Amino acid sequence: MAHQANRTVRFTVLITLLAVLPSVLVAQNAPQQPPRKPLEVLAVVNGQQITRQQIANECMRRFGEDVLESIVNKMLVLDQCRRNGIQITEQDVNDNIVEKAKEFGMSGERYVELICSRRHITASRFKNDIIWNELALRRLAAKHTQVSPEEIQQRLEFEFGQKVQVRQITVDAESKAQELLAAVKANPEEFGRLAKDHSIDPNSASVRGLLPPIRRNAGLPEFENVAFSLQQGEISGIFTLGNTFVILKCERIFPSMELTDEQLAVAEKRISDELAKEKLADAATDLFKQMQETAELVNVMNDPDLTKQMPGVAAIVNGKQVLKNQVGEECISRFGANMVETEINRVMLMQSLESNNMQVTQDDVNLEIDRAAASLGYVNEDGSVDMARWLAFVTSNEPDKIDFYIEDQVWPTVALKKLVEAGVEVTDEDLKKGFEANFGPRVEVLAIVANDHRHALKVWNMASANPQAEYFGQLANQFSVEPASKANFGEVPPIQKHGGRPELEAEAFDLQVGEISKVVQVGDHWIVLYCLGRTQPRVTEFEAVRGELDSNIREKKLRLAMGKRFQSMREDAQIDNFLAGTSQTGKAAVRAAKQMQTAPVRR
Repeated sequence: MAHQANRTVRFTVLITLLAVLPSVLVAQNAPQQPPRKPLEVLAVVNGQQITRQQIANECMRRFGEDVLESIVNKMLVLDQCRRNGIQITEQDVNDNIVEKAKEFGMSGERYVELICSRRHITASRFKNDIIWNELALRRLAAKHTQVSPEEIQQRLEFEFGQKVQVRQITVDAESKAQELLAAVKANPEEFGRLAKDHSIDPNSASVRGLLPPIRRNAGLPEFENVAFSLQQGEISGIFTLGNTFVILKCERIFPSMELTDEQLAVAEKRISDELAKEKLADAATDLFKQMQETAELVNVMNDPDLTKQMPGVAAIVNGKQVLKNQVGEECISRFGANMVETEINRVMLMQSLESNNMQVTQDDVNLEIDRAAASLGYVNEDGSVDMARWLAFVTSNEPDKIDFYIEDQVWPTVALKKLVEAGVEVTDEDLKKGFEANFGPRVEVLAIVANDHRHALKVWNMASANPQAEYFGQLANQFSVEPASKANFGEVPPIQKHGGRPELEAEAFDLQVGEISKVVQVGDHWIVLYCLGRTQPRVTEFEAVRGELDSNIREKKLRLAMGKRFQSMREDAQIDNFLAGTSQTGKAAVRAAKQMQTAPVRR
């Protein structure tokens, strides 16, 4: 929980710092090759060129500041290594790669290939930049990575100690909590139903308040203390968590795992290594902060006056210049592939709009922004769109990225909608299905998910021999391969109609309370259901929600049509992507060539 979130933040910082470092591992005696002239044209779309300068400019606009910062950080790390007499050799890098690869049971070469394909980077960049920098940071920060026995013990308790599973009711008013506490104290069996009906936490409410097993040292001490103070079946008092009021009911207590001495030693070694890496992330952050505080840094690129004086310079680091073309090329190296694809798509859309005599106006863009904001609940009390809060959300509170949000997300969406909206229609049948799916009754079930039909039949036979909800839940905990149903003893969100799983839905809606379904295949899994009952619809008047349904269904159908149209555009286009080294002859050109071949010859 909190400690996991902190780990995520720290590792995010570390990953940011482990960006590309200038190559320091080039063999000293390698023959010098003449530099290759960079490609001036990076792509051609139906005859229209996309130049290197275009891509460099767009990358610099979006990522220039971040790339410049990482280049500065790289220079600081390299200088710090030199001051401390730290050298990372090519052998050090290769040994580290082999060590990492062993953890996954593969060779070093295969590991490098896998990582590079997933991150879309070259092997040289991975070795000479990321791994080199990781090793440099480890050595620079080694004295700050000591792990205490107390820290190891806390993590051991988190992983292998006692766990408790609870149901929760969370509300935002103390009076409401008092009312619900009195109700569940009077009738504890009603806790799940009341959680479903009243809890403001939608995830736990959908499974009658049930939470995955709680561990100690997960980062929420107030919650853990209450949960672990309860005996099975006991209900807590009301306690606050942030701005909410919470009531817990203990469902199950899981004992600590017993480890052999050998297993304990392995676990302690692994945990010690993990904690050391976390400490390294913290130490690296502090180290960079110290470097930046003591370094002489001048950001020329952010200063209009300095830019006029030094037009080709991006920054000065301890007296050394970082040139703008260096930043531009580094931007292309990191983001060029994605930027070229973005520009290819933009060009295709522009060409398609032009051929259909259409254009995207500012009003179209504004309407799409309003629609997106309103669809995700960014509205004021009077029903108007809360534009400031929405733009802060989509730009991560970075106002200078609003233009990129509009260019990269809003404009392409509007363009595709323009191209397909005339062919999209919402029928009465669509509205009927939408009403049933969103407002109709749902079937409350327990579920067991198996990987193959044989195991599903085995579980079905066991459940059928004792068709009781409690026993079915125990089977789910023992045999279900789907994590949520396993952890929650079969409890899953209620099944709705028209949710995209027709066979499962038909079987669920055929069941009566206490009945067990047949084995139903859904994709690569086989599912067995136990029917607990049905929910009661809260909306019964179709006309009251007709407008909302029409809007939502139209948007979904538009999205499907947009996806098909975009795929068709890509397939029809003649695209030469020189940066990626790919080329395709569009289907439109192929069709035209065939027509020319079959056309009668005029004499």
